[in-house]
Amino acid sequence: MLNYSGLKIYKHTWGRFYPSGWKLFILLCLISTTFSYELSAQESEAAISYPLFDSEEALEITMEMDIRTVLRDRGEETDYHPLLVTWNTEDGEIRQVEARVKVRGNFRRQRENCRFPPLRMRFETETVEGTVFEGQKKLKLVTHCQTRRSQYQQYLLQEYLIYRAYNLMTDKSFRVRLVKITYADSQERDDPFTRYGFILEDEDKMAERLGGKILEVENVHPDLTDYELSNRLAIFQFMMGNSDWSIPGLHNIKLIRLDGEPTPYAIPYDFDWSGIINTRYAKPDPFLNIRTVRQRLFRGFCRDPEVFRDEFAFFNKQKKDIYALYRELSPPLEENELEQATGYLDEFYAIINDPDEAEYDIIEKCRTDR
Repeated sequence: MLNYSGLKIYKHTWGRFYPSGWKLFILLCLISTTFSYELSAQESEAAISYPLFDSEEALEITMEMDIRTVLRDRGEETDYHPLLVTWNTEDGEIRQVEARVKVRGNFRRQRENCRFPPLRMRFETETVEGTVFEGQKKLKLVTHCQTRRSQYQQYLLQEYLIYRAYNLMTDKSFRVRLVKITYADSQERDDPFTRYGFILEDEDKMAERLGGKILEVENVHPDLTDYELSNRLAIFQFMMGNSDWSIPGLHNIKLIRLDGEPTPYAIPYDFDWSGIINTRYAKPDPFLNIRTVRQRLFRGFCRDPEVFRDEFAFFNKQKKDIYALYRELSPPLEENELEQATGYLDEFYAIINDPDEAEYDIIEKCRTDR
């Protein structure tokens, strides 16, 4: 049972609809919630103008830290450690800022899953003024996971592309910035090495950019979030072959409520278990009754067939730009990875453009209230 705005919301199995009375009740709870958060037009413009995510080119940085100490700190509560970030400006000037870094994540934080886990960087506001990191305080860094296996670098680039593809679907999405990172050991015990990673927009900054705030409420039925976006999200996850998400469980989903709007928006993240990537470690939940993550499973709720057809038309309009992301990525995907990814997208577009296939794989597989 969850207390929210002084009212009690009883948990239900998330695969089922709330009765209509509960829908209205929870919606009223959301409407009645007051956030002491308002953005002036000037503040909103400032939020949008942060420079880190304004470029699509890879940012080259050096991260100097005590690598062994940082990577050994993988408990439930990890500590921050000193970090020196160095990069060249567009004018060729060398810039440095002192920051802090720690291990983060869930699955990828575990040593048996990733020898080099995801990281979180934390900056002091005054140190990054006038730099590419201006306005940023805490940033998630998605790393290569396995240093000695080149395949994992391809996994990372493909996950980055999924974020970029979803940016084409809606601005209500996490921005990302590709980074070419040279890791340098401050204790000089190990030689420097370079790998690609990507920076994920901070969730609070994302909400600020959109003019809202993160809503930390579980068991919100997808039909109580923005209708159009929840439909698009479900079809997008189907396109990428990702079944590792849940709106009611807030599993790889953030909810944001925009100032002055009662209905929250569901924003997805963490796509590394998607079938289009097909990582070595990705396995579907046995509950889903699919053999591999490559096997698509539609997890959206039932809609009028015309609603689905409208969304299919929208995805067809985005097709050219989605494929361009994959074919024009710098650094490029390896040829076999590119062929596998675009072939997987081909299968999706074959489904939505064949009425019988769309009926069988999506419309008839939609989730109901039973």
